Amino acid sequence: MVPKASYLQSAMMTLLASGTLSRSCARLLSLAFGTLFCSTAWTQSEAVFSVDWQGQTVGQLDGTTNSPITDGDLLVQQLGPLPGNLVPLPPPQIRVSADFLQAYALCAGHLPGVSCGLEVDAVSFGNDALLMNTVAYQFGLYFSVDEFAQGIPLSTFSPYLFSEASALEAAADIFRTNLQGIGPFGPGGTVPNNLQVIDGNGRTLTGSGFTPGLGLEEPNIPSPLQPDSGSNLDAFDLTPGPQPQVRVFFSLQGSVSDPLEPTTSFFDSASLQGAKGGDILVYSAQTGNVTIYATADQLGLDNFGIGTDDVDALVVVENGIPGYQPPSALYDWTTGVSDLILFSVRRGSSVISTPDSLQGLPIVPGDVLIPPIGAGFLGSTPPGVFVAAENMGLNTNRGLGLSDELDALDITEPGDDPINDCNHNGIEDSQDIADNTSQDNDANGIPDECEAPGASFCDCVNSFDAPCGNTSVAEEGCLNSAGTGGKLEGSGTSSIATQSLVLTSSQLPLSNFGLVFTGNGTVSPTFVGNGSRCVGGTALYRLHVGFTGATGSFDYGPGIISDANTFPNFLTILSGETWYFQTWYRDHGGPCGADSNMTNAWSVTFTP
Repeated sequence: MVPKASYLQSAMMTLLASGTLSRSCARLLSLAFGTLFCSTAWTQSEAVFSVDWQGQTVGQLDGTTNSPITDGDLLVQQLGPLPGNLVPLPPPQIRVSADFLQAYALCAGHLPGVSCGLEVDAVSFGNDALLMNTVAYQFGLYFSVDEFAQGIPLSTFSPYLFSEASALEAAADIFRTNLQGIGPFGPGGTVPNNLQVIDGNGRTLTGSGFTPGLGLEEPNIPSPLQPDSGSNLDAFDLTPGPQPQVRVFFSLQGSVSDPLEPTTSFFDSASLQGAKGGDILVYSAQTGNVTIYATADQLGLDNFGIGTDDVDALVVVENGIPGYQPPSALYDWTTGVSDLILFSVRRGSSVISTPDSLQGLPIVPGDVLIPPIGAGFLGSTPPGVFVAAENMGLNTNRGLGLSDELDALDITEPGDDPINDCNHNGIEDSQDIADNTSQDNDANGIPDECEAPGASFCDCVNSFDAPCGNTSVAEEGCLNSAGTGGKLEGSGTSSIATQSLVLTSSQLPLSNFGLVFTGNGTVSPTFVGNGSRCVGGTALYRLHVGFTGATGSFDYGPGIISDANTFPNFLTILSGETWYFQTWYRDHGGPCGADSNMTNAWSVTFTP
């Protein structure tokens, strides 16, 4: 028994929003094994995570409670609309305080690089994807690594582990590997792949904008010295969090020494709680207690002595029956008779280089492991390798027992996460693209229908672009008589075949006329009435006259391509061409004394 926790139940009740049931949840509920809260489709994206004691996030004040962040807190960062520039994200928020840990009262507010026995190494809400034994089954495996990871070069979309590790910015990121079929997955069984889906500081620029971020510090330079130069993501769960009746599963840092940081001294946070680094603990919001859910021995660990192995990443699918029911056969968890646990071990654990019990592979720190299978296994039976590190594109030398370290782990089904199912059709984005059910003309791994068709320019944020100092904000034209900047933005797609592009002019004076025009080039901001024009080129074409009415806005499209090719313009727009659009509009009584104004401009590179 681990000492009673002092979690605040009200904090647990606010853990993440819920929506409609996922497929995994529906399967489990149909088994009718007691009351079970299930994973739900997300209504907004969040990542719940923790950081280790060595990084720069520790000691910062969180953005909500103004409390100092510790290495035991469960943190959260919204993954919503991304900044269109390099503005730093705010620090993460403390979602669940680590005040249930014995050392919290003495250590809250400790400095980065100072170990106080608070570190949470792995976390799961017990509602991860229920892996199925069908050849067509697809799932996404999310993972993080530490600052010593290298990755391997892959023929894949960028950014990914190798590119981020080369920039010393992998330790705070989350990557995804796509897998299909029936495990276990051995080396060479699948083509290695991974893709960065969440960036530590949210400043990785891709073809579709900035990658979602966690508000952590990058880069993190590999070094045995403390504190680290950046932050290290140490645990996360991307699925919806628990309601009050649900439990939180986690592990704590054990006494295992890291061979890459041999001089680093730290407190064994597990032993301070009466547990071992190889144990999985569970917090019950119903009872307010923390107990041991699965022991190191049940996981096939500590075969070379008590406390010689340390769990470092965790996936749990709890079947609703009290306690841990180990699997007696692979995939018997699909019938609800057992619980599914996947995990990894820290570098320096004694089980490393031991042949695993499923594939006979020497275990490395990058492997996704499963407890020994079978009712009669002895205490010395090691865990099995369920997903070999090579499948994730980790740098591995299995003969020497070496690999990049797997720091955190989560599994979701296609359609259960919006990060990689942007059009919410229940099909993984990469599969959509591979099946040609979605186009990816810019080859950035994101279906074109999920990306804004074009980009804004010619905003009025600088005084020298405003006729009378009537500046506005990014992606808007100069201030008008309505007290806002006129705004032009595109939606739909840039595809000529679908003709779904729509240009919306908004934030304009009510009950006035506006004119959308286009050109094949740009000019330096040129004053026109109360605003500035930036669209130019060898010819300008008037496309559409709209009326703002009671909303101060109007749409143009779909069908812009066909419309442009009719009288009086006869303008032919071809795939690969970039055209620039802007709206001129009436602005009686405008701030500069003129009677007209301009929105920002919008550029579109058209695709087939």
